[in-house]
Amino acid sequence: MSLSLALPHGGPRLVANARVDAVPGAAEVETDGSKLLNASTDDVLGLATDTRVKEAASAAIRRFGLEVTRSSTLVSQLESRLAARLKADAAALVDSLATALRALEQADASRLVDARLTRRTGLSGLPFSSPEHLAQRLAETHGERLVLIDGVRPHEGDLAPLPRLLELAQRAHAPTIVFDALGPGPLGETGMGVLEHFELAGQADLHVCTLGGGTVVIAGVRAVVEAFVPFLATRVSAGATAGLTRRLELIELEAHRRTRALDLAQAALEALRARAFDTGPSVSPIVPVWMGDEGLTDLWLRQLAESGVFARGVLDGPRSRLLFGLPATWTDAQLDLFVDALDKIARRLGAPPPLDAEAPRAVTVARPGSFATATPCHPRWLPVAESANPPVLNDGRSVRERLFDTVETLTWRLASGQSGQLRRLPGARTLRALVDRARDRR
Repeated sequence: MSLSLALPHGGPRLVANARVDAVPGAAEVETDGSKLLNASTDDVLGLATDTRVKEAASAAIRRFGLEVTRSSTLVSQLESRLAARLKADAAALVDSLATALRALEQADASRLVDARLTRRTGLSGLPFSSPEHLAQRLAETHGERLVLIDGVRPHEGDLAPLPRLLELAQRAHAPTIVFDALGPGPLGETGMGVLEHFELAGQADLHVCTLGGGTVVIAGVRAVVEAFVPFLATRVSAGATAGLTRRLELIELEAHRRTRALDLAQAALEALRARAFDTGPSVSPIVPVWMGDEGLTDLWLRQLAESGVFARGVLDGPRSRLLFGLPATWTDAQLDLFVDALDKIARRLGAPPPLDAEAPRAVTVARPGSFATATPCHPRWLPVAESANPPVLNDGRSVRERLFDTVETLTWRLASGQSGQLRRLPGARTLRALVDRARDRR
């Protein structure tokens, strides 16, 4: 039976086909006393379970206890290292994305700007479907504007056209926030994420990266980052901080992990496409497979569990799909077992909606220097068209009620790994003012 976490107000649901009791290694998970092949990890480099990372966390707990203050050397060294690696003025460690949102709202409680954090949405909730559409919106919209970009679509695996989007926003003097669901990790020359992949490190006003274990880093213009700090928790986990520091060192030292993650992603995408599985526009270690039906997705997840494979899926009506994330620690034999399991299920249940006959079977993944953004795919993978009559943003609820709903939604998104469709982000006025002041000082 798949396990589902439902959104407070409907929408896509991320589900898993087993309850994970332990993760002895990135390649496998334990559930009910048995081991399943881990085909749905958020830790594609396999470092969260690395012995060196766990030893660093344990040593920090023995020395500092469970928590340390934000001003401790342990935290400040990690933040300085992250700022330098991300080519930002400053960085702040945050325990969750919901905490970051709450801090921004508290910094400017008089203003709540509705916006969805997806790569095709921005400008106080006004959608844009392409760079050209964004240029039009920027020309039409005046006053407070905030461009929010999902650098990697977490349910599709393709990348936003960041060079053009950032260029347009900067010309219009509109603050930009880029969310990076895969960095630091497999993307970029040194693994620093989607901005580095496009040679744009440090170009966004705010860069929000996942670090593993629910922790995120906010990096960017110093004045903007420092505006968050008074509203963040005064203490953070000593073990997590030390583990993340060691993890960052290993990302830098062990380039073979990034190469292996991308090699494995390419091999999996091409093996599935050769069998006519529709993997959509993915060019990253996020590997989706189109199902087109919630019941069919749930049935495939059950069959995968019976075949010894831990997996997740997105239940989203006719846009439902399986969602895989393959750890770099997999062997070629484990990849073969994974593909064979899908083959056998397809023979038993019948194949899901197939890949277009003219779609390429070879995939160009987002390797350093490739500037790949997406693989040609069926139009069904494109975002749902926006309604001609957009919903009214002011629904009569108070700021407190709307903020509560926002934080609740973001907490769910973070827990489910579905942080690419944030419903609201407050504080555009504060962000813009801070960015403008910082630019004036340059």
